[in-house]
Amino acid sequence: MKFLKRCIAGTVGIFAMALTLWFWLAQPQSNPDRYILSAGDVITLDENHASGNAVYVEDGIIRAVGDFDALQGAFDVPTYGEGTGIVLPGLIEPHTHPIASAMLGATVNISASTHSDRSSVMTTLRDAADGVMLTPWFVAWGWDPVAVEGMHPPTLAELDAISPDKPMLILTQMLHEAFANSAALTAAGLPLSHGAALHELEEVNKVVAQIPPATDPVVEFLLRRQYQAYASAGFTEIGIAGAVGRHPDPVNLLQRVGNRAQAPVGTHLYLLDDQVTDETDLGAEVNFKVPGVKFWLDGSPFTGGAATAEPYSNSTLVRQQLGLSHNHSAEVLMDENGFYKQALPYHRDGRQIAVHVQGEEAVELALNVFERLQNDAPQPGLRHRLEHNALITSDQLERARDLGVTTGFFVDHITWYGHQLDALFGLERAARYMPLGWAAEYGLTFTLHGDHPATPLDPFQTMETAVTRRGPNGQVVGSEQALTPEQALRAMTLNAAVQLGVEDRLGSISVGKQANFTIVDANPLAVSVDNISDIQVLQTIRNGQIADTRAIAEFTPKMAWRILMSML
Repeated sequence: MKFLKRCIAGTVGIFAMALTLWFWLAQPQSNPDRYILSAGDVITLDENHASGNAVYVEDGIIRAVGDFDALQGAFDVPTYGEGTGIVLPGLIEPHTHPIASAMLGATVNISASTHSDRSSVMTTLRDAADGVMLTPWFVAWGWDPVAVEGMHPPTLAELDAISPDKPMLILTQMLHEAFANSAALTAAGLPLSHGAALHELEEVNKVVAQIPPATDPVVEFLLRRQYQAYASAGFTEIGIAGAVGRHPDPVNLLQRVGNRAQAPVGTHLYLLDDQVTDETDLGAEVNFKVPGVKFWLDGSPFTGGAATAEPYSNSTLVRQQLGLSHNHSAEVLMDENGFYKQALPYHRDGRQIAVHVQGEEAVELALNVFERLQNDAPQPGLRHRLEHNALITSDQLERARDLGVTTGFFVDHITWYGHQLDALFGLERAARYMPLGWAAEYGLTFTLHGDHPATPLDPFQTMETAVTRRGPNGQVVGSEQALTPEQALRAMTLNAAVQLGVEDRLGSISVGKQANFTIVDANPLAVSVDNISDIQVLQTIRNGQIADTRAIAEFTPKMAWRILMSML
């Protein structure tokens, strides 16, 4: 009996010590309410305070910018920083998908960032077949026939050999196509005669819907860690272009995670049409806001889904690796009147409309609708958004500017697929692919984004590509469309704040704005353009406080208990 009591007492003691240790380790590093941030240089992007090496912060707000010695003499407050890092305005990612990024991060990665040929991809799939999965299904992500040569589609027999009993789904890199084995097809009610390839997004979603979801606490933990990943990469705010991801209530989940006082990044959520209710609040919170809604008018250029004015090229890549027909051309997903009717209520309510457009036909239809909306129900201060804009023309850019429409460019298409653009669209269209130079020349408000998980979370690679236009094998794609480093930085800070409608408090290091900073080890405006992607983030500060990116900060005893209970 004494032995049992000793065991119980020992267990309780160990648990108490572990809990005490966790509370000690989990305490975040915090800045005082008032302090001077000392730096090697401060890039403000504010014409009124163009230079300095220090910032005075009070209650999370920028109160002064200038010389360190002068600020130290004016304010009797603690100093933070060692006068070495480069302080940038907090980076803003205006178009990303955190739930999908979090969930796909827990699947088998077969993307071009980790594989160079089909053989290595198939080896990874075979090796992972018997491993532990997040769900009872075998899910892999990143199949990429454009970035990786020789990636002809897997056959049903190949997938059945890898996973004969367990349902298996392979998602392509851009998530617009997939491949399924016999068990997955059967679960989704599709005939085996259909074959492995799922070319239609409706088919992909039908199969995905059959995957048993992970428990809510597991998904929430993964999402919290994804938020920390954004902060680690240097972002202080994210724009979510559609609450998409494998979860029964993604909007509520994002609100729970994003609206916390200690959230490492701010959230700006664009809902899907079917996620909007009469009770939906646009919101004006510092941590969580719903500016508007998101629509799609075409698909991915790399699956044949871009609604182009002229057909895709009839190259080997298009005909054999992508399996598209001769002179393939995709249709716009909605007609003009249909899109107008869906968009009008949101426009009248003052909600932003963000629309996915890749090909010229999709862009033209979107601009036609935006023009009709402004003519029929004028909202002069409302800035709608065109997303991705792979093949937008110079005339369409000028028209977007005149309509007050902002444009967001998915420039990492060039990072990963620049070597294949000629084969997809021919020389003329490849040269104007993602025409950033025209957007800058015409005075548009334009931004850069990564559309994660479609590309890795790497903002300085995105910035470098916008400046160099360099693809995977070193060739330059449309050099006349390149940006200067300062234009690229503005696109990822001040322009992004304008696009999200929060330029009054974000986007530059200006007196009166939130103290959101990305501190890096080198000046992106001064290093060689070929070395921008080598820049390392030293720290991210949001609302004057250091963003806590440690796993222990999210894996709390309460979260651990919730995860454990959900699995029993």
